[in-house]
Amino acid sequence: MEKFSRRNLIKTGFAGGAALAVTQLAAPFVGKAHAADSLSVVEWGPPVIDHSKAIATEWGKAPVDWTLHAGGGATILPKIKAAWPNPPYDLVDNWSPVFLSMIREDWLETVTVDDCPNLADVPEKLIPKDANGNWKAIPRGSSGGFFTYIPETCPIEIKSIEDLLNPKLQGQILWPNPSLFTNMQVVFLAMARGGDQFNMDPGWEFLKELAKSGNIGRVSATTADIITSLDTGETTVTFADQGLYSAIKGVKAFPLTKTNNDLKTFMYVSGWVILKSSKNKKLAFDLANYMISKDASERYGKEVGEVPVNTQAVVAQSLDHLRFSPEEVEKFVVVPDFDHLSKELDSWNKRWEQEIVPLL
Repeated sequence: MEKFSRRNLIKTGFAGGAALAVTQLAAPFVGKAHAADSLSVVEWGPPVIDHSKAIATEWGKAPVDWTLHAGGGATILPKIKAAWPNPPYDLVDNWSPVFLSMIREDWLETVTVDDCPNLADVPEKLIPKDANGNWKAIPRGSSGGFFTYIPETCPIEIKSIEDLLNPKLQGQILWPNPSLFTNMQVVFLAMARGGDQFNMDPGWEFLKELAKSGNIGRVSATTADIITSLDTGETTVTFADQGLYSAIKGVKAFPLTKTNNDLKTFMYVSGWVILKSSKNKKLAFDLANYMISKDASERYGKEVGEVPVNTQAVVAQSLDHLRFSPEEVEKFVVVPDFDHLSKELDSWNKRWEQEIVPLL
């Protein structure tokens, strides 16, 4: 996959506001074989699954069996690996770091414009590639992860990442475990204290302070946890991605994307991959192509809350917090080395369990 950079984001039009631009419920692993005339699709929880089911019904060329992600996007990887070369999935919705893991495993079918004609309207730099430049995924949206809070009920106004340590926030922070968002929440803590994704010690020390302070009232294992906790008023501050942020309906959340230099936004793409093992590749390509059409992409932006990657699609004003000028990109946007993040995730999960969980 061609490495993302701020310069590439600007060149592809994101910073100028061109149409570019993701989250989870638990479901059991399905181990049975599927009929050749049906599709087995892995998708995120609400609101993404509701949108995709509606679009697939309109497409209507084959019945679809849906499986929901259980936890973070990487949780699908061991399920595929355990069942390889015959996993029960044809089409999987996922995002940048997991694409890289799948590409390294050589699980993904190569895709071309002949397979998905609507890819002609997607900036090529956004399409994940293997080492030989072959296209390996079908991007649907570009989005970001950021801190957010509920101004009406939060005890303080959040202006800086250091405000998370304010004693008035006792029990108010909902903290995602490392499997969610590839642990970018701790990367941002590290950056606020002089570190980065390659030097995480400052971030872990910051998180230890948070854990000891009592400000973390709940730890989330799925995005459904986050939505419920915020909607019910149990907590008022968290780290979220845009898809999750748009699903918060019970309260009015405020995105902390352009408020302070230490409150960053990390950018990524999400979309579809077709497994090489699929017996229904033609149908899978056809459904994915329909999902990224201009009309479907515009609905995706409105219903899911991500910025569609189809450059013909109109982007909703409600996504202004994810539109950055070139100057704002330099100031507020981080494009992570997803390959590095995915390789470090296991060790970060161990560090979380050993160093942070005992303090909560």
